Amino acid sequence: MKSGAGATFALLFCVWSGTAQAQVAYVRHMSELRIKELNDLAIRIGDSINPEIYACDSYYDYVCSRNRPLFSIMGHMPQTSELMQLMTQLQNDPEQFEAKQKLMDFFISCNTLRSVEDCYRETFEFFKPLFGFIITKNLVESSSHELRDFLDVLDRFVARSKEIFRSDSHPILSKLATYKEKFRTPAIYFHSGDLNREYRALRVYRESYEHNIRNLEQHRKRNSTYELGVQRTMLDWSLYLFQSSNKPMSYFYPTFTVHLYMTLFNSTERQRDFTRFREEVECLKLPQFVNVLDEARMLAVIYLKSFRYAWHDYSDWIISRTTHREIYDHEDTILKKYHLNNKRLFFTLYAQNFCEFGKNLAESLFYLGLKQNEDFINSYSCGHQTQSSSCV
Repeated sequence: MKSGAGATFALLFCVWSGTAQAQVAYVRHMSELRIKELNDLAIRIGDSINPEIYACDSYYDYVCSRNRPLFSIMGHMPQTSELMQLMTQLQNDPEQFEAKQKLMDFFISCNTLRSVEDCYRETFEFFKPLFGFIITKNLVESSSHELRDFLDVLDRFVARSKEIFRSDSHPILSKLATYKEKFRTPAIYFHSGDLNREYRALRVYRESYEHNIRNLEQHRKRNSTYELGVQRTMLDWSLYLFQSSNKPMSYFYPTFTVHLYMTLFNSTERQRDFTRFREEVECLKLPQFVNVLDEARMLAVIYLKSFRYAWHDYSDWIISRTTHREIYDHEDTILKKYHLNNKRLFFTLYAQNFCEFGKNLAESLFYLGLKQNEDFINSYSCGHQTQSSSCV
């Protein structure tokens, strides 16, 4: 069994070996890789939504009823092909160290009992820092356009937030500014020596999958240094960067910028004058089952503001440079054949973050910003006026 699993492991990785990076061609301002990814994303969006539902009647049913949301805030579980690619790169990387061998041994033990797809996913879940190692080595260290786009989104968020609060002293903004600088060289958090220390106490046996699972569960609960603090942020951002490869900006803003605003407003809104906050909530005319709960009212304002500012930032990105506008228009031309555009991508990706909360909460709380957005109404030709948008 052991030798068979090892042979299977080697065979699987041979699929990806020997692939070289060819020179990438461009069509106007977009690489062929970005054009291909946009087409693939459009197809996946089309498969995830329910075209039999009129978006204006129930946006939740439109984007969630098929139960196929593509992403969550701050990324998604990579597809099996992506995990195969990363693990091949990790195996082929010339740097050999103990933690990497433990990852390989776990994969082999898993493959004796589980499907190949399950083993890739479990290996990813338990050894995420090693994926951070190879991602930062291949993507971030090479000053890729993904890194430039990501840092640009961060820069714009920090600058915009300073305008909103007329201050750069908020602790979250200060921390973000620090993390942004650290993320220019995140590989320092994934040195092989650090990874060896992370997994030093862990014992992995090729012949005992169940034993390995128990050990890994205990390790993650008790010993992992990548669950909190700067290490966790560097890991999350590295994984997000990989998952965002060649995505349009209409992906970054509803899956990352909105997360930043949620984090910020979750702090600032809870420190505001209660009288003013109560007036805003009353103006929103929230349904009774939301209005009776203090926390629900608070979340309504947090998510409304987060959506509104993320949409504003994306709209501002489009018009900030002629190049950005040309990219946006080119993307819309490509998306048109799928009955999509960048605006619909943004709205869908935002809305699918909240499918798991159910229709009532999504429509009455998380989608308030959508219902007050004229671009949303026009994009889906809803033919009715937006709700009052001057409350918050």
